[in-house]
Amino acid sequence: MASPHQSDDLHPGDPADSAAAPEDADHVADALLYDAYDIDDKPPPTLRLRVAAWDVICTVVLLTLLVVLATATNWPWRLYGFLDDVCTGETCGLVPMGLDVYIYPVVWGGVGAAVAAAGVGPFVSLLKGWYMSFWPVLSLTILMVSSVAGDTLTIFSSRYWR
Repeated sequence: MASPHQSDDLHPGDPADSAAAPEDADHVADALLYDAYDIDDKPPPTLRLRVAAWDVICTVVLLTLLVVLATATNWPWRLYGFLDDVCTGETCGLVPMGLDVYIYPVVWGGVGAAVAAAGVGPFVSLLKGWYMSFWPVLSLTILMVSSVAGDTLTIFSSRYWR
């Protein structure tokens, strides 16, 4: 707290009227040196990707296997076959805490997160310099977890739907 005769301003006086302080002289010189530096002398920075051949091969193979499993097999039916048993009409009984409402969001949220992980994840890894072959494995894990969580919610809720 300032005394009654002093102001609280740390820099008294009008800044336009005062001359540059001696410590500001160094900053002025730095600014002049920076202005003298011509940015056009250097080429623009390039993006360098750190990619290992084995990582790209593993990622492509794993993504191909995921697409084949999802489209050419009955694997989705095995994972998400429980969705046929979900009661969606007005005749369904009340489930405690309304847990049956979360079956579809858990399943479709998991599918969306898995597709995002498999589709966007490798590009993020390229830009960050990470290995990218873990994204398809993460995608498969997300699919499995969403399937188990949705199935568990369906089994729990089916007792109350009867």
